[in-house]
Amino acid sequence: MVILRPTVLFRIFVWVLVATHLGPSPGMAREAPGVVAAKLQSFVELQLPPGDGPHPLVVLNPGCLGWHPHHQQWRAKLIKKGFAVVLVDSFAARGLTTRTQLENVCSGASIPGSQRAGDLMAVLPNIWSRPDIQPDKTVMMGWSHGGWTAMDFLIMAANKILPPNLSSMPPINVNNISAAFLFYPHCGFGSLSGEQGFPASVVVRVYHGTADRITSPSACRARVDALASSGANIRFFPQRDAGHWFDNFAERQTYNRSVAARVESLIDQELERLER
Repeated sequence: MVILRPTVLFRIFVWVLVATHLGPSPGMAREAPGVVAAKLQSFVELQLPPGDGPHPLVVLNPGCLGWHPHHQQWRAKLIKKGFAVVLVDSFAARGLTTRTQLENVCSGASIPGSQRAGDLMAVLPNIWSRPDIQPDKTVMMGWSHGGWTAMDFLIMAANKILPPNLSSMPPINVNNISAAFLFYPHCGFGSLSGEQGFPASVVVRVYHGTADRITSPSACRARVDALASSGANIRFFPQRDAGHWFDNFAERQTYNRSVAARVESLIDQELERLER
């Protein structure tokens, strides 16, 4: 387990500052989507619920520190609800350890959200083609850096913007995404604003603590308000006095039980509406 000490919190905060000044990672090569998908094959974890399907799909996008117990809890819950759940581990695929994730990903020096979004674009067509998956019932969930990833994915897919790691655009139908639930995403410089256009068919809900000092709730609220005024089905849910990682029950410094339970209930309600 990673212990989130103040020095680590500072390193994660540096990610927001450094990402302001970074474009694509130095030396990032563009490759054909099929090549990227092949390289990621061993790092794609798809778990299915009982039954033949086809099953609705949830794409989980953890933050820059990777997989944690609260992600596992969500996966187990979603599978019990009848969803297939997929994780694309962009970090492990590039040989990144937890220390490297902290120093390079959380600092903004490598693997921006747009690159992880490119990984998803390369992988999802193969998953959507499976007979046991219902592609037009796909939900995205993202935490922090993973929320950045999910937002960039939606914007790039809707506007046919080429991700920085792909040489051509994969056959992505953004209308397959029915909803996106984002926990405290990065909405600052280096992430896409959606000014080019945002998929109106996707229900997007953003849950952000008002006391977050790692990613800016005010920046995310401003973005959500701008997108909503342009017709996007997007809402911002401020969580009073909650900080970053408010839902990580394995980290006592940040966990807020009541806020985590409230957000989980809100997402459950949205999932029930989508299932009707």
